[in-house]
Amino acid sequence: MKTRLSVLGVAMLLSACMPIAVPVGGQVPPEYSPEEGRISSLESALADAMIEIEKMKARTVSSGDELPAIPPNAETGRCYARMLLPPAYVSRVEQRVVKEASERLETVPATYAMFNEQVLVSEEHVRLTVVPATYKWLEEHTEVLPARSEQVLVKAAEYKTVMEDVIVSPEELVWQRGRGELEKIDEETGEIVHQRRIPATYKKISKQVLVAPAEYRKEVTPPVYETLRKRVVDVPEHTIEEVVPAKYKTVTVQREIAPEKEVRHPIAPIYKSFSYREKIADARLDWRMIPCEREVSKDLVYSLQRALRAKGYDTGGLDGVLGKYTLAAIHDYQKSQGLATGRLSVEVIDALGISLLAAQ
Repeated sequence: MKTRLSVLGVAMLLSACMPIAVPVGGQVPPEYSPEEGRISSLESALADAMIEIEKMKARTVSSGDELPAIPPNAETGRCYARMLLPPAYVSRVEQRVVKEASERLETVPATYAMFNEQVLVSEEHVRLTVVPATYKWLEEHTEVLPARSEQVLVKAAEYKTVMEDVIVSPEELVWQRGRGELEKIDEETGEIVHQRRIPATYKKISKQVLVAPAEYRKEVTPPVYETLRKRVVDVPEHTIEEVVPAKYKTVTVQREIAPEKEVRHPIAPIYKSFSYREKIADARLDWRMIPCEREVSKDLVYSLQRALRAKGYDTGGLDGVLGKYTLAAIHDYQKSQGLATGRLSVEVIDALGISLLAAQ
């Protein structure tokens, strides 16, 4: 008890430093008065302290001695069994920032006014004027065909036909096998050979022979001229420089009076409430009161089957027999309600609204 009070006291003392709670729904929190903020902080600190107390209870149970051999505070005439308690959870609600604080940037446009001003249209400059070229006609004699000379045949050349011997194959010496000791002996092979002379062969051909060359006469043709009339430049093209003064005109112009500027508007953060379950104790074995064997009558099982079927659990029928389907339905119901599992217990019977004494 002292430990619980100390935890609660520390939580309440720390509440002054905790931020003000933000409403659920993702809206921008309104401005709270100091009194409202203090009350909200105390409530949040109290909730955290209660959760810490539940955690301490769970740690005290889970870190204690092993499960005793007999159930503590057992009632005479009642039956008990070790059953598996599911993990213990506590529901928590936490405020989280879903959108950080930001700024909205607003651009204020610039302001302008109209003014009359002298505007330079064209600056003073030098203008160049091009004076075209002038031409005149001239006559000149041009050679159309140059002088040329050519050879004119006076007398053709004279030829005669003569016959002439032309060699077909020249004379040659050929070695042949010998026929006795009088003919030459080859010193390397010991073979008897002799050398035979084969005379050259000729044939007659006819050919043209020049008797008198051709006679030519040189004739010269004088050149041919033509009188041409052509247009030539008399005065070439040239430029004349001329100074052109500057030109102005009066125009209405728009001038900026105040420049464009940016205005920053702060935007408060947006919070949202998130609910979650926090585990405070692991699953463990504990003693639970169960109906004794003499108490598990057919009427009791029938009442269990009917109550489970009314809640949507399949018991395999309404036969008053505690079979595998009925046991599976009881197990599923225990898990959904966070009750100890493993077998039929009195707390399941009570949770289903069945009187154990009436069912006997």
